[in-house]
Amino acid sequence: MRIAGKYTAQQWKALKSCLQSTPSPDLWDLAFRCFYLTRIDTRYLLPIASIQRDDTESGEGFAIVALFCSLIEFLESCERGYNFRLLKKGEKLQPFEYTQREAGGYFKDFLKTRKPFNTKIRKELVDSFYSDVRCGLLHEARTKGGWLISTEESVGELVHNKAGRKTLFRNQLILALKKYFVDYRTRLLKDPMTQQAFFRKFDHLCKL
Repeated sequence: MRIAGKYTAQQWKALKSCLQSTPSPDLWDLAFRCFYLTRIDTRYLLPIASIQRDDTESGEGFAIVALFCSLIEFLESCERGYNFRLLKKGEKLQPFEYTQREAGGYFKDFLKTRKPFNTKIRKELVDSFYSDVRCGLLHEARTKGGWLISTEESVGELVHNKAGRKTLFRNQLILALKKYFVDYRTRLLKDPMTQQAFFRKFDHLCKL
């Protein structure tokens, strides 16, 4: 089973064995590039780039931001090493699982605490971003609450809020994500808690 581009569950298990027996920054960088970043590139960033290449400014921004919003929960669950589970009646959560009830909190916590998003979106706007952008796009194919998605360029600004009109500069999203990946990689290469969370997440991705 492929879990990241051409890389398979068996290849992840082999790399994990090496990471546990003879860990090194080089091996963790390999895990970051081949499994983590390849999975995100192939399923999110490359499709976003494809949309941007054919951009006619007739609605592509909605698709780009929707893809971004669907990625955020995955990134935060990688940070924590928790995996989503849809509980059936009578079932109980196992260790390191979360349900739909906690999913919104994962999304908001990512924007509030993870660099550089914690400085790009003011904390008082995060709840509105979740309900009016994320939920608006995924459930109703629109933004609400005075949010606009703009193709205009900005000088590093991701969200501009003036007189109740909130503008999301979609071209800044990928730039912010790239900065996040640099920070995450730095932590993954040396932080044992981040590494253990990575193990839990990718072990879970190997399950059918």
